[in-house]
Amino acid sequence: MLSPAEEDLIINTFNQREIKDDFTVVVSYGQIKEKNCSFSAGQYFDVKIEYTDITPKQFTAKMDCFKKNLDSLFEESKGLEKEIKKQLGGLKYE
Repeated sequence: MLSPAEEDLIINTFNQREIKDDFTVVVSYGQIKEKNCSFSAGQYFDVKIEYTDITPKQFTAKMDCFKKNLDSLFEESKGLEKEIKKQLGGLKYE
Protein backbone atom coordinates (compact mmCIF):
# COMPACT_ATOMS: atom_id res chain seq x y z
CA MET A 1 0.00 0.00 0.00
CA LEU A 2 1.33 3.43 -0.89
CA SER A 3 1.51 6.23 1.62
CA PRO A 4 -0.16 9.56 0.78
CA ALA A 5 3.32 11.04 0.23
CA GLU A 6 4.21 8.27 -2.25
CA GLU A 7 0.93 8.75 -4.08
CA ASP A 8 1.57 12.51 -4.30
CA LEU A 9 5.10 11.89 -5.62
CA ILE A 10 3.79 9.63 -8.39
CA ILE A 11 0.90 11.92 -9.33
CA ASN A 12 2.95 15.12 -9.29
CA THR A 13 5.86 13.58 -11.20
CA PHE A 14 3.45 12.30 -13.86
CA ASN A 15 1.51 15.57 -14.16
CA GLN A 16 4.70 17.62 -14.42
CA ARG A 17 6.28 15.14 -16.86
CA GLU A 18 9.47 15.07 -14.78
CA ILE A 19 12.39 12.78 -15.43
CA LYS A 20 13.73 11.38 -12.15
CA ASP A 21 16.67 9.02 -12.13
CA ASP A 22 15.69 5.42 -11.27
CA PHE A 23 12.04 6.50 -10.98
CA THR A 24 10.64 7.89 -14.22
CA VAL A 25 11.31 8.40 -17.89
CA VAL A 26 9.47 10.58 -20.36
CA VAL A 27 8.99 9.09 -23.81
CA SER A 28 7.23 10.19 -26.95
CA TYR A 29 4.45 8.36 -28.75
CA GLY A 30 7.00 7.61 -31.46
CA GLN A 31 9.30 5.89 -28.98
CA ILE A 32 6.39 3.82 -27.69
CA LYS A 33 5.46 2.87 -31.26
CA GLU A 34 9.09 1.82 -31.92
CA LYS A 35 8.78 -0.61 -29.01
CA ASN A 36 5.61 -2.15 -30.50
CA CYS A 37 3.46 -0.27 -27.98
CA SER A 38 5.14 -2.04 -25.07
CA PHE A 39 4.96 -0.34 -21.69
CA SER A 40 7.50 -2.65 -20.10
CA ALA A 41 9.73 -0.41 -17.97
CA GLY A 42 12.85 -2.34 -18.95
CA GLN A 43 12.44 -1.12 -22.51
CA TYR A 44 12.86 2.51 -21.50
CA PHE A 45 15.14 2.56 -18.46
CA ASP A 46 18.90 2.25 -18.85
CA VAL A 47 20.32 -0.65 -16.89
CA LYS A 48 22.89 0.60 -14.41
CA ILE A 49 25.26 -1.95 -12.97
CA GLU A 50 27.44 -0.98 -10.07
CA TYR A 51 30.35 -3.25 -9.39
CA THR A 52 31.72 -3.73 -5.90
CA ASP A 53 35.03 -5.37 -5.21
CA ILE A 54 34.78 -8.06 -2.55
CA THR A 55 37.26 -10.55 -1.26
CA PRO A 56 36.87 -14.29 -1.85
CA LYS A 57 36.03 -14.62 1.85
CA GLN A 58 33.25 -12.03 1.58
CA PHE A 59 31.92 -13.74 -1.54
CA THR A 60 31.83 -17.12 0.22
CA ALA A 61 30.05 -15.58 3.21
CA LYS A 62 27.42 -13.98 0.94
CA MET A 63 26.88 -17.22 -0.97
CA ASP A 64 26.54 -19.18 2.28
CA CYS A 65 23.91 -16.71 3.45
CA PHE A 66 22.04 -16.99 0.14
CA LYS A 67 22.14 -20.80 0.32
CA LYS A 68 20.87 -20.78 3.91
CA ASN A 69 18.03 -18.47 2.91
CA LEU A 70 17.16 -20.63 -0.10
CA ASP A 71 17.19 -23.81 2.01
CA SER A 72 14.79 -22.13 4.43
CA LEU A 73 12.46 -21.14 1.59
CA PHE A 74 12.57 -24.69 0.17
CA GLU A 75 11.59 -26.11 3.58
CA GLU A 76 8.72 -23.67 3.84
CA SER A 77 7.65 -24.63 0.31
CA LYS A 78 7.57 -28.33 1.24
CA GLY A 79 5.37 -27.56 4.24
CA LEU A 80 3.00 -25.50 2.11
CA GLU A 81 2.85 -28.26 -0.50
CA LYS A 82 1.84 -30.81 2.16
CA GLU A 83 -0.80 -28.45 3.54
CA ILE A 84 -2.27 -27.79 0.09
CA LYS A 85 -2.47 -31.52 -0.64
CA LYS A 86 -4.10 -32.10 2.75
CA GLN A 87 -6.67 -29.37 2.10
CA LEU A 88 -7.40 -30.67 -1.40
CA GLY A 89 -7.80 -34.20 -0.04
CA GLY A 90 -10.46 -32.94 2.36
CA LEU A 91 -12.66 -31.47 -0.36
CA LYS A 92 -15.93 -33.27 -0.90
CA TYR A 93 -17.62 -33.55 -4.24
CA GLU A 94 -21.36 -33.72 -4.46
